[in-house]
Amino acid sequence: MIRRISIALLCLVASALVATSQEYNARHDSVWVYNSWDAILDQWPDTLVVNPEISVWTPYDIEFETRSKSTNEMFKHQTVAVAVGDTTWLINSQWLLDQGYKGDIKKMEDYVPLFFNAKVAFIQCVPTRTSSGMALLGALLGDPELFSEDPWENPADFFWIDFENKRVDKIDHKKLSELLSVYPDLQRRFEQMRDYKKRYIIQSFFIDFIKRTERDPSYPYIFDRLYPPQALQ
Repeated sequence: MIRRISIALLCLVASALVATSQEYNARHDSVWVYNSWDAILDQWPDTLVVNPEISVWTPYDIEFETRSKSTNEMFKHQTVAVAVGDTTWLINSQWLLDQGYKGDIKKMEDYVPLFFNAKVAFIQCVPTRTSSGMALLGALLGDPELFSEDPWENPADFFWIDFENKRVDKIDHKKLSELLSVYPDLQRRFEQMRDYKKRYIIQSFFIDFIKRTERDPSYPYIFDRLYPPQALQ
């Protein structure tokens, strides 16, 4: 059974660990590896990697490494997502790039927190890459950090995985309004909010959107968006 998305979104690292700006290295007894979306949706892992080294560069940039070159290559390009423990899922940003996904995925590195159910999938992240234009502007103003977010300090945003168009896009007020268009009452309530551009309002309505899709028999499943009927003929 596909697990339900937790509203209290959990990160891989405990708060005591993410409070420091230093890299955190750990070993974990088991990392379940999924090399396809079919495997993820079926909850049927392709393999189990025992005792890999986990480098947590930030809570949203996590790398896996072993002594095996072939396993490292699998982690880098073949693996779609991994499960650490029972509840923590991480998606491979490089795999999405290799598959031709566009948008904000270009700002992410290594593995980032993934949340999904049978109908929706999204990423939680503070992007670690800053666009060259914004970085240059910050440098010209004498503060290279001015236009880059601190992944250790700043709250994370949600990023929608669009399977049909192969995109990963930040869920800002415009993107959320687009998603809510299938539920006009919810879209209207959101757009009438005074602070509808604020992160906390956006995330609250996004969770409402997820709950609505779960109850809606007409909302398409991820599998149907990955493999539309016409493509299977």
